[in-house]
Amino acid sequence: MSTKKVPVELTKSKEFQKFKEWLDGAKRVLISTHQLPDGDGLGAETALFHYLKRGRKACRVYNPDQLPKRYRFLDPKGQILLGPGQVELWDTCDLWIIVDTNDPRRLGKLWQELSLRSKKIVFLDHHPEIVGAQEVAYPPHALLVSDPESSSIGEMLHRVFDDLNLAKINKDVALGLYVSIMTDTNSFRYARTTPLAHTIAAQTIEAGVNPEEIYQAIYSSKEVSHLQLLGNMLQNVKVSHGGKVAWLEMGLELRKKHGASADDTQSFLNLLLLLKDAEVVCFFREEDDGQVRVSIKSKGRVVINKVAVELGGGGHEFSAGLALSAPLDKTVDAVIKRVEQLVGSFEKFGK
Repeated sequence: MSTKKVPVELTKSKEFQKFKEWLDGAKRVLISTHQLPDGDGLGAETALFHYLKRGRKACRVYNPDQLPKRYRFLDPKGQILLGPGQVELWDTCDLWIIVDTNDPRRLGKLWQELSLRSKKIVFLDHHPEIVGAQEVAYPPHALLVSDPESSSIGEMLHRVFDDLNLAKINKDVALGLYVSIMTDTNSFRYARTTPLAHTIAAQTIEAGVNPEEIYQAIYSSKEVSHLQLLGNMLQNVKVSHGGKVAWLEMGLELRKKHGASADDTQSFLNLLLLLKDAEVVCFFREEDDGQVRVSIKSKGRVVINKVAVELGGGGHEFSAGLALSAPLDKTVDAVIKRVEQLVGSFEKFGK
């Protein structure tokens, strides 16, 4: 399997040409994204599903986790973005398309269940390639089509759709593209936001997408108890390195007390980016399975994905994450120590 970065011409790469061949010959297509699905992955799945259906392909979506409540507007009838126990899968599929990850480990049990039942597998992704000790082995029937220059999978898919030319982009496809791009650029505020991202967003609005309705559905979906949980968290913000490193810690018991799911707390980390001195911010959340999930973000100067990769995770230069099977306090100590070293190196050497 090739993991070579495609620098500019995504659709001219040999990987993309092979993907086109596989898709052309596929009658049954399965679509998935990573565990704890986010707006980028779910929006991309929505766009891809509706596009392929319009292109007369039989396709289904099946994810490792069920659809978070705030994204139900993408599938109001509950018939598309399905998870464990919600849909009967084919015994085999001709092509399994996995969006928004290049790491099979992020599919959880789904990888063991379906990797051998899928005749061909394609990862459509925009994250940096996995290197070093965490590099993974892919089966021979898997292919990576990657474009790290894309701000989101939605942006990447738009270029893919242009080349495939299987169908016109209607409102359903446009909705998925907009959600993917808007959420993964943090409403077009991240450094990796491209001119093309804005162009595609404009086109989706012309197709009938309502930006305010989408924003309200995704971000105005908190219960009173969730805001009380946030208030508790903000009272316990921790900082180090002269305020340049800031973080939040959330134990499982506290989250359960306030009736919040993991997805209900996803936006908490962004509030730490409001701190004027902070360069890198982290959010440590104890999960239902005992793991501690760590989200790390940078304001755009300190590259932080190397920390995530070292500890078994991954992500973009300024937004990354990982999960560790260790107690919360030990996870915090290990990650913050490494982040502090990174910020110190940046202050000293500018990198």
